[in-house]
Amino acid sequence: MYTTKKTLLQRMQNCDEISWEEFYSIYWPLVLDIGQKLGIPHDNCGDLMQEIMFDLFKGEALLRYDPAKGRFRTYFGVLVRHKAADMLKDSARFPVPAKDDASSDPVPELAASFLAPDKQNENNPFQRLFDEEYRKCLLAAAMNELRNNVEPKTYAIFEMVVLQERPVKEVARCLGISRSAIDVYCSRCRKKLQKIVSEIRIENPDFTIGIPL
Repeated sequence: MYTTKKTLLQRMQNCDEISWEEFYSIYWPLVLDIGQKLGIPHDNCGDLMQEIMFDLFKGEALLRYDPAKGRFRTYFGVLVRHKAADMLKDSARFPVPAKDDASSDPVPELAASFLAPDKQNENNPFQRLFDEEYRKCLLAAAMNELRNNVEPKTYAIFEMVVLQERPVKEVARCLGISRSAIDVYCSRCRKKLQKIVSEIRIENPDFTIGIPL
């Protein structure tokens, strides 16, 4: 089932290799999307993720996270922002588009506007970007959890009818099953997805999945 970040980080602190792999698989797409939107080349986004993982591996970043003081989303956003800012400012890492003014900051204007503010609040451009990408990350985790806990046929029907919004009549004709059977399959998925979402909302009460449950 969906693993809370507190539990996952505790396992990582105990040097559980599988937990480190799980963390990487969950957050690599998030870091890749954030990095590319800030102007970091794809290959260097891999370096960005490795630096984040190394910071966590050293233990200092893990020890700085205190669930009693805030959400994991905010904590991880700060970590990603700082690592991305360091990478963008290091012009030796990869070519950074230069401005006409030679004395100007080498960080691209868009990235600079996202990374410069130090306060973490809803008006921070980077925080807004990160929150949206993090929601997508949670959504992907929820759907992957659902996919792994139902039969392939059940998930395929749910995907076609609910996620792709294809007409039930069309899906029934295509698969050669009754509309009532499709309703049963979709209901089964919705019930499991409701449970997954409720577990995610323990740490992310504002999480929305965007489909009717």
